[in-house]
Amino acid sequence: MRTRLLPLASLSVLVVLLGACGDDDDGGGRGLEPASPGSGLAAVDFTEDLPCGYGFAAADEPDKALLSIHHSGGDDAEVDRTVTLPDPAWDAEVRVGSHLSANWCADVIEDPQAEVEETWTIVEGTLRFEGDLPPLEFTEQGAVERVHAELTGVVVEGPDGERVELGDISLSNRAWGFFAG
Repeated sequence: MRTRLLPLASLSVLVVLLGACGDDDDGGGRGLEPASPGSGLAAVDFTEDLPCGYGFAAADEPDKALLSIHHSGGDDAEVDRTVTLPDPAWDAEVRVGSHLSANWCADVIEDPQAEVEETWTIVEGTLRFEGDLPPLEFTEQGAVERVHAELTGVVVEGPDGERVELGDISLSNRAWGFFAG
């Protein structure tokens, strides 16, 4: 019996070591890890579109994560059909905290207010606009119709350098070009 335990124990160690050498880390061999539970990004599903401005914002249902991609100016006179992130003309980040959509695009600030614990920068991804390209100049009514885009291959980097792949996200802004006030 004793001679069988040693080979079985050796086999268990070998299986663990071989498993650690594999390339099944959900990062596709790019050194990406699944979101750790402490990051606030584990199993995040951005389902709540928040309209306003020249860009997109989406929050998860418990309002603890908020993705924000907004045109920040630059020399662009119009939106490109496809934007590769990071791009100097676009601010792109994910905030983690609580009440993150509170007072979104509002000119009256009420409680509760957003409490940001961490900000993760979008370091990889492609934003592709669908349909007609939206304007980047102010109009009295904002966009007449919704603006839609697909965000694919999204990778965010946390303050500690941890990188997490978020996957593909559909975005919509029903008030493109509208600002509070």
